[in-house]
Formats: sequence, C-alpha cells, structure tokens
Amino acid sequence: MSIQPQINPGTVSKILWHFTGGPEWDPAEKRQRAAPKRAPRAYKNLKSILRTKELRVGAYKEVVRVVVPRLRRYNPKTHKVDFKDNVPVEMASAPVCCVSDIPATHLGYHAYRYGKFALGFHRAAVVRHGFNPVFYTLEDTDVVRSIHQGFSRLQFADLDDVRSAVSSAESSVDDLPEKVEGDDIRTYLSDVQSEADNVESYINSSKKSLENFLAFVKTFKKDEFGTIYCEREWRSVQTYAFSLDDVAMIVIPREIGKRLYFDDFVKRVVPQLRLPATIPVVPWEDLVEH
Repeated sequence: MSIQPQINPGTVSKILWHFTGGPEWDPAEKRQRAAPKRAPRAYKNLKSILRTKELRVGAYKEVVRVVVPRLRRYNPKTHKVDFKDNVPVEMASAPVCCVSDIPATHLGYHAYRYGKFALGFHRAAVVRHGFNPVFYTLEDTDVVRSIHQGFSRLQFADLDDVRSAVSSAESSVDDLPEKVEGDDIRTYLSDVQSEADNVESYINSSKKSLENFLAFVKTFKKDEFGTIYCEREWRSVQTYAFSLDDVAMIVIPREIGKRLYFDDFVKRVVPQLRLPATIPVVPWEDLVEH
C-alpha cells in the first residue's frame, strides 16, 4: 500500500499573518476604509505589538449585513404594522482581533489594503489560542437571514410586561378581603417573577453567545470577491498574549519614501526588544517582490 504524499494545495499557509497597516474604521460607513494606514503608523503598531507581546482585541467589531426579504415594523405614528421589502439590516459582533491565512506568494496582493508591515505567527500557536476561520457569506443568502432572524428575536425579547403583570397581580392580592387566603397566590406570583428573571438571564447569555458567533461571520457584496472574500481571516474574541516562540517571521519593507525601515528595525529595534535570532526578519521586497 503506497503512502499518499503530503501535497500543499498552495492556498493554505503554516504561517498566519497580522498586517499592522490595516485601514482605519469608517464610522459613517461602518466598514474599513479603502486605503491602508500610512507607513509610520504601521511601523509604530508593529513595534508596539512586539513590545507588549499582545495582539489586542480593540474597538473593531464586525458589522454583519443582511438583506431581509420582508421586514415588519410597528409604526408608532400610525399605530399599524408596516411592511418593507429587501431591507438592509446590520448586526454588530463582539470585538475581535484578526490574522489571515495567506501563503507568502500571495502577500503582495494584500499590500494595497494592508500595507507591507506584517507579523507571521505559527499556525499551531494560533490554533492553540482559539482563533477560528471566518465564515464568509453574501449579504442576501438564506443562511445569514436565518442568523438575523434568531438575533432579532432575542433583541426584542422583553420581560417587562411579565414583571408589570406580576406587580399588578400582587397589588390586587393585597386588596383582597381578609377572609381570602392570598399566601398561595403570592407564592405563585413570586415563582413567576423568579422564572422571568431566569429567562432574562438566559436571553442575555444567548445574546452574548450570538455576538461572539457574529465575530466569526463576515458578509460581503458581489463585487468584493477580489477584496474581502480572499482575505481568509481567522479571528479571536480574546486578546492574543503570545510568546516570541509563536512568531514565525517579521516582514518589513526596506524603505518607503526616505525612511529606511528595515535597517532601523534590525539595527535598533531588534536589540531593544531582544528578539531572538530564531525569528527571521525579512525585507518585504525579498520575500514578495523578488
């Protein structure tokens, strides 16, 4: 019996990358801007991550977009339920930190959005931390609509009416004639109140779990197959406190403009941070643009 050779498909890497020049967040559009950060900012970010040994969960949240075929909403002005078709809806996830499964031969394609400063982590270390591949879907698919359906039902679940009814019933019990025994009723109402509190706790826990799940969902438009879909992100909802043994490679451009980033890093930053010689520090031009 012959042994099947280990063949790399060319689309999977043993190094997962974090680019430090990713675009700024556009609060108006609720998505990343098109252009990467400027080189000085990306270089500063790279040094900060290595100094703290943390890939932090920041303010960035995934905004999952879904086109709902038909949405019903109560109109307080007309006191009627209105129906709208093909309504774009957004759901926000828990905050995330990200790496990408990109073979070195494909890194150049991503530079236009994420710059040329990158930290590579061993895949095994990333998996141990709990990073998980992102689920990509178009905005108008049945699967993302089903996610929205569950999310919206949890968002609008409100037990205040139950509590109000319990309070009203308790007041009514207090007004009963003395000859009527109300203790059993009060006990029953107390049980209803307790169960309402339990249900609210379950709902809040479910909301948190769904927000964490949404952190691993990324929606994209039909014209974003060449940008968003090809990023092959892995994410975590917890800060990645890594060791230097987890770092597989550091990639830095030789120069941008008049700044010699690679020389500065090797001669000044490496000794300052006491980076071991076992971590390759590679010029972007040699790795990607040769």
